[in-house]
Amino acid sequence: MGPSSRIFKATKFPEETINIKTNHSLDSRATDTGDYLMHSCRKHRPTVKTERRGFTLLELLLVMAILVVLASLSTFAILNLQSSSLQKAAQVQVETFKDACTMYKLSVGSFPRNLNDLHVLPSGMTQAQWGGPYLDNPVPNDPWGRPYNYAPDNVAQTVRITSNGPDGQRNTNDDVPQAGG
Repeated sequence: MGPSSRIFKATKFPEETINIKTNHSLDSRATDTGDYLMHSCRKHRPTVKTERRGFTLLELLLVMAILVVLASLSTFAILNLQSSSLQKAAQVQVETFKDACTMYKLSVGSFPRNLNDLHVLPSGMTQAQWGGPYLDNPVPNDPWGRPYNYAPDNVAQTVRITSNGPDGQRNTNDDVPQAGG
């Protein structure tokens, strides 16, 4: 018989498959060509298992260190963002109170004695004289839980409304609005 071409699969382990294409002629030396090729092409593996079942302590510590660094960076970013948003909230409230004081002055002829007069009818005034309320809700404390500072100046026709900021001290850099603002 003439030469023929066959493909044999020689496997020792399920994850390893070796395809072998051979050209052979059938002769009396090889009764089963597949057995011959399978035995001759096997790869010998060491008997030591190299399979990993978990993580090493060093890998776990490295991951923990990375997580701690990321958590600390995000904590500082969130705290800065929160501080900035509280400052902006106080600034918006101060501007709202100033606008309400201006409306009060246009109706009554002078600035209110205190910020509560913007929401509640002042004593000694009628509803027609007052023309309010100028705020829908009572005057809240600043974002840090303290009352706003209110100083009307009817002579100069101005009103100064400030918050002492996060430190609660007057005339410091964290006051809202800033000095000169």
